[in-house]
Amino acid sequence: MQCLSARVRRTSLRAASAGALLICLSACEPAATSPASPPANSTMAPAATPVPVSAEASSLQGLLGVLGGQAAAPWAAFDSVAGVRWSDAKPLDNPDTVSPDATHYRGGDMLLAGFGEVDVPDGKVGAQAGVKKDNEGHVGVVLHGNASDVLSIALQKFYPSDDTQGILQRQFGSDAAVKPIAGRCTLDDGTSAPNTQKNAFYELGIPGIAMPLFAETYVDEDGGNQGPGVTNFVFYRNKPLQRIAGMQCKAS
Repeated sequence: MQCLSARVRRTSLRAASAGALLICLSACEPAATSPASPPANSTMAPAATPVPVSAEASSLQGLLGVLGGQAAAPWAAFDSVAGVRWSDAKPLDNPDTVSPDATHYRGGDMLLAGFGEVDVPDGKVGAQAGVKKDNEGHVGVVLHGNASDVLSIALQKFYPSDDTQGILQRQFGSDAAVKPIAGRCTLDDGTSAPNTQKNAFYELGIPGIAMPLFAETYVDEDGGNQGPGVTNFVFYRNKPLQRIAGMQCKAS
């Protein structure tokens, strides 16, 4: 099943983490699912028992271990990252971008550690639309890069989460450093509108990964017809200074 159509529709990598990743979250079945339950009225995640975090390296840590090498990694280096299911067998051309860092993309899905079961959209439309049970940590994954190398990774999960620093820390363990570097942004990306997405930026120091990496997190609390809102994570090899400046974010 084709889970993602993650072509970037703006020069910002943020754009690829919006509607396209929702397609995967609605359409891709996890390894085991429970029968769908009646639609939930609330846009907040219902109470769920968190999944215990394993001491083993998480799937996200595996992805970032490849991204954070001394040199940018080729696409094939991500083929066998444990826990990641690729819906695209190889990188695809991205004709909708003018960014040299996102001329190609590859989509898939995986689980973030530390979440429990919740109601999520079942991917159907109109009168047939409903919900199904899934792990809240089930995320869509999109690699972005040029023709030869991967330069960033975008993730998206259903439900807006406030503690994105804590979510990241759970993926890497207590030996990792998740250091806030910017937040409290004035503007939404690419607009003159007040910031509503709670963009936050972190520097990541993860044992076993050669280079420090950078993460941006932001939420969309209004899911509209697509679901209960989302949380987005974007990981970069280089500090995203232009994005921090463009949204007038304050240093942490």
